Amino acid sequence: VQGLWRGWDADALLFDKSGGRFHDPQKMHLLDHKGEFFSVRGPLNVARSPQGTPVLVMSGLSEADLDFATRVADVVLLDEQPSAGVAGDDLKRRALAAGRKPETLKVFVTVAAERLEAGFDSNGCDGLNFALPADLPSLEAFADRVLPELQRRGLAQSERAEATLRQHLGLEAGGKP
Repeated sequence: VQGLWRGWDADALLFDKSGGRFHDPQKMHLLDHKGEFFSVRGPLNVARSPQGTPVLVMSGLSEADLDFATRVADVVLLDEQPSAGVAGDDLKRRALAAGRKPETLKVFVTVAAERLEAGFDSNGCDGLNFALPADLPSLEAFADRVLPELQRRGLAQSERAEATLRQHLGLEAGGKP
């Protein structure tokens, strides 16, 4: 699927009606995948996303999954009580060993409201994942009470100029390591 997402360079589609050119053939990349269950030539029949590729998020990882996650994921979500030895710093070291720049892997920790600041400041954490009930009163209470306090402490931004999730996370366009 990553090969399909990268089937068009960002500026490949020209939509030049007067010149009769839909795309620049040099900026189109065929995948030509032939597998046991399906084959696909590629590229996709839609324009490339403004953020290059979707943000790949992995969570609920076992020890066996960690090396895979540090090779391919953009974001790894850790539980509030990560498994023994698994912390953001460990994952970033694994990413470096896999040939990635550590800053291209974001690590978020899921925490309870009373531990927000401690969770943010520990273990090489890049952000927080809030496990909130999905009911409107809980979300409104969080937005009215907790978020302003996080903003006051400099742990949350009130406004962002970026347009895509990839930009909000500080990830490179296209998700390339």
